[in-house]
Amino acid sequence: MNKIIVKKQRIDFSDKTKEIIARRAGFKCSFPGCNKTLVGPGVFSHESITIGECAHIFSAVPKGPRTDGGLNDDELKKPENGIYLCRNHHKIVDSKAKDNKYTSDLLTRYKNRHEFLISAELGEYTYPINWINHIKVQGTVFKNPIELNLGKVTLITGSNATGKSTIVEIMDSVFKQKIYSRWNKPNVNFSTEVRLDNPVLSKFTAHIQNNQLFFNIGKSKQPFVPYDYFVLYLKNEIRQNVDDLKTIADCFGLERSFVKSMLNTTGIKHGLKTRKMEIVEKRTKPYVVDKLNVDIGNWWPQSLGSCSGTEYSNVILDIAISFATEISKFKSVLLLIDWPPLYSFDDLNIKIYLDYLQNSQAHFQTIFVSHNPRPKLDWSGWAIAKMIKDDEGIKVIQNKK
Repeated sequence: MNKIIVKKQRIDFSDKTKEIIARRAGFKCSFPGCNKTLVGPGVFSHESITIGECAHIFSAVPKGPRTDGGLNDDELKKPENGIYLCRNHHKIVDSKAKDNKYTSDLLTRYKNRHEFLISAELGEYTYPINWINHIKVQGTVFKNPIELNLGKVTLITGSNATGKSTIVEIMDSVFKQKIYSRWNKPNVNFSTEVRLDNPVLSKFTAHIQNNQLFFNIGKSKQPFVPYDYFVLYLKNEIRQNVDDLKTIADCFGLERSFVKSMLNTTGIKHGLKTRKMEIVEKRTKPYVVDKLNVDIGNWWPQSLGSCSGTEYSNVILDIAISFATEISKFKSVLLLIDWPPLYSFDDLNIKIYLDYLQNSQAHFQTIFVSHNPRPKLDWSGWAIAKMIKDDEGIKVIQNKK
């Protein structure tokens, strides 16, 4: 008996989804450097025409130009899987995809960056655009060069001892122009190449050696990096202090006075779980300490200290997002999240934050580190780097779901 082979049909976008993809792109080609307007007047005064095309990031057919990334049919149909291109660039990215030139990972980053620029154009502020698109790290922990392609939102995952935390520590060190005390050893020697758009492609290399940090920018050697970034790094465990602001500041490695000024001026207007926050000064001998009253969705204020562990973590994560959102109106922001309290978050709780980081309100880049890849969550639109370790050392797997 002959076996009947059912050929999988092409998974296409609905008309509604195509419109969403086109509108999010501002009806402009998303290929870097093109930006061609793809909508305009039709023949008659009541008509308009569009000449843009919605390309699939992960392939719509099993033997398409790119892998399907393990996405199911519903995921392949989502707006997150589409990039708006002119006809010429659609043809280019598909025809050269099998040469591994235009991967799904690269198209995701093209889409993210283009939407980032369009949403910035729509804002009431002129958002600064410094886009970190690639980093290459070698030395000490990384005997072989480690290269990561970064999107607007990037997930770094992998098992223990694969260098995930070291990657984000190096990013923090480079842009804050500081050296971690634990790197003050004779055998520590990191070299980090960073490529970014500001708005043209730029490149510099940072070197950490003998407790010194210096930068090569073109043929020039400098003690500073010329690109102005605010790095917000959520990394430290919650160690409750008698002063709530000190507890929060310690989680970020920030000055307490800065945290207080930010909360007094910008508040927590972008909190996803925390509705309101109030700083209450309390006099204790011999100091005045600050306590926080928070409304975490119960419609009444309670002291931060009375919150459960997860609620406490939600408040701090809300502060991180609020700070990053407000500061990004005036300077480029890189949000680094490698935070142990998030290990206890369930998928539903963490999804709320991941969705916000990806959307157009977040005018900043995020690198999110997770030991748990959370396979049940939809990571469409994220650049994903999986760190692995074998006999040859640490490697990165990218371009996959």
